[in-house]
Amino acid sequence: MKPDINIALLNAAQEIINRFSPLIDDEYERSRLGSWGALILISAMKFNEAGSALQKENLEIIDWLLASSRLDEKDVNPYRTIEDTCKSLEELDQDNQALRVLLNKEVEHLEKKGDGILLKSVFSLFRSMHQRRKVSELIGLLQQAES
Repeated sequence: MKPDINIALLNAAQEIINRFSPLIDDEYERSRLGSWGALILISAMKFNEAGSALQKENLEIIDWLLASSRLDEKDVNPYRTIEDTCKSLEELDQDNQALRVLLNKEVEHLEKKGDGILLKSVFSLFRSMHQRRKVSELIGLLQQAES
């Protein structure tokens, strides 16, 4: 990942929030523009973390699949990231999508089978995955921008 992207996103967010937003008279439109600026700011801050978050999520899915599903090592090995290999964000995302497909198939199987214990464990994994993708920080940033 190029740090230039982060700098460009930060500059765009600063321009939107500090320069253009105050020029708009309509309060609703100013708020909308501030929201877009805050989203861009969050994107800039989260950009470098995206790869490691995806890698962590992929490992969590693989661990659950190996421990709690019908799949074995050969089914999930193509999606493992070896420590000395650097996958791009796009490759990590493709692996993530493929692992989610495998996970969804296993959930369907567990639902048909009626295995409540494993379903609870996979729902815990889903909560963990969802928690990582929340943008609740946006509220604080928007409040700062309005002050």
